[in-house]
Amino acid sequence: ESVANYGGKKTNLCAVSPSHKFDDLNTWLLEDISLKPLGEGKFVQSCNFLSLTLSVDNQIIHPSRCYGLWRRYEGHWPSLDEVPKFYRDFDECSSVILTNIDNDCSAVRAAVRKHFPDQSFPHMLSYSDLKCFSHLSTHVNIKASFRDSNQLGLVKTPTVEQDDGSQRLDLNSRFFSDDIPYGLLLVKWIAEQLNVRTEYIDEVILWAQGLRNEHWMNEEDKTIDMEFCMQHKRLTDSVDEILD
Repeated sequence: ESVANYGGKKTNLCAVSPSHKFDDLNTWLLEDISLKPLGEGKFVQSCNFLSLTLSVDNQIIHPSRCYGLWRRYEGHWPSLDEVPKFYRDFDECSSVILTNIDNDCSAVRAAVRKHFPDQSFPHMLSYSDLKCFSHLSTHVNIKASFRDSNQLGLVKTPTVEQDDGSQRLDLNSRFFSDDIPYGLLLVKWIAEQLNVRTEYIDEVILWAQGLRNEHWMNEEDKTIDMEFCMQHKRLTDSVDEILD
């Protein structure tokens, strides 16, 4: 199997448990991922996993873009040549969705900082702040930041070929199987624990679970289906347990 290398970030973030093992892990593994082969992309230790969960990175970006592709194209294209690139063809529809979800996340981040007043969370970042930190980007426009990226331009939209040669959005790709339950769903759960409304995150989760026949959330009251989620061991019992 081959792996596509689209380049590295200027700086990477990593949370480690127990935290004092970061230097060992950096020496044994992390430096070999980016810094040594690419000459850039050193890893910086984040104080906790919560900061990374609530930063607007891939686990937030991927579902937002997939929802945008579904909204605009219904996740279907007549041929492979007509499938837009995941980032290079980033459009206004996807940009608005990501902006709205980033705003939801900002409200959750503010609630977390209030709930844990003794923590600074320096690496719990919005999309634009994380882009600046990781890529030294000066873009203020979400759409342009993706379309102009040399690193991301070749990333393909995950699709599955149909019997007639047409292409459909791959609902079993990690953008769904990983980024919803281990990304957006966690943000939603934290929001629920801290009484924060997440209108746009709810919309994407409900859309994805309908396509995949999952039941992460109850459609009527927009609350998490704890019985389903606990069966899959994706959530803990209390928001106070998530810091470490």
